[in-house]
Amino acid sequence: MHKLSISKTIQFILLTGLLSLFFACGSSTDEGDDDRYSLQQFKETEIDSKAVDATDKLWAIPEPYTNLSVEEIKAQEGIITDYFELKGAATNAEGGRRGTSDGQEENPKSKKDREALATFTNKLISFEGVVNTISTQKVSPLDIEEGRPGQYEVWFCADKNQKRKPCRYRAHLLYKGPEGKGDKVFENDDVIRFWGVMLGEQTDVLRYAGYDAINRYPKIRVIDLEVIGKNTDK
Repeated sequence: MHKLSISKTIQFILLTGLLSLFFACGSSTDEGDDDRYSLQQFKETEIDSKAVDATDKLWAIPEPYTNLSVEEIKAQEGIITDYFELKGAATNAEGGRRGTSDGQEENPKSKKDREALATFTNKLISFEGVVNTISTQKVSPLDIEEGRPGQYEVWFCADKNQKRKPCRYRAHLLYKGPEGKGDKVFENDDVIRFWGVMLGEQTDVLRYAGYDAINRYPKIRVIDLEVIGKNTDK
């Protein structure tokens, strides 16, 4: 009886040790999973944070206009008021750059236009025109996207009478306005005038009879905007 008790005791000790080891391994694995999950969360948070920072920077009013009032900005000399002063705007942006991954080089014409438009970066712009429509139909919605509440990306058309459709002379506007309006932040026949700062270029597809390409247009952070009338001819 005494030997049997010792044997059972040894078996019990061994079984207890194995169970303790099993639970310890399981706990270690779970903690490892938690560590990997936490690291993944950290990376995703870091990426999201960088994206937010980049977006905030894009929407910020650039120096040296940050601390100026709207009236002071409008009173500045040298404001560009004619779309055709923007050399390089509304030009073909393909020029080989879209195919650089397969060894194509940017052609001289595209390079010249790109560099010409870039010289207007940080210049003050003020144009009068209309909001472009998604298509050429009269009932087509306006080409506006509200990416964040109150932050609108607006495709502007410098041809306020829309004599040529689709619009050839566009600008991509970053406009802050009332929240939640979507593409109804302006009406289809609104004529607008804005003041803003040129940020760089924005590309978009332009298609009409005999033409189908990616064009470059000015990208502008709007500082002030007014609806100045209605376009009855649109």
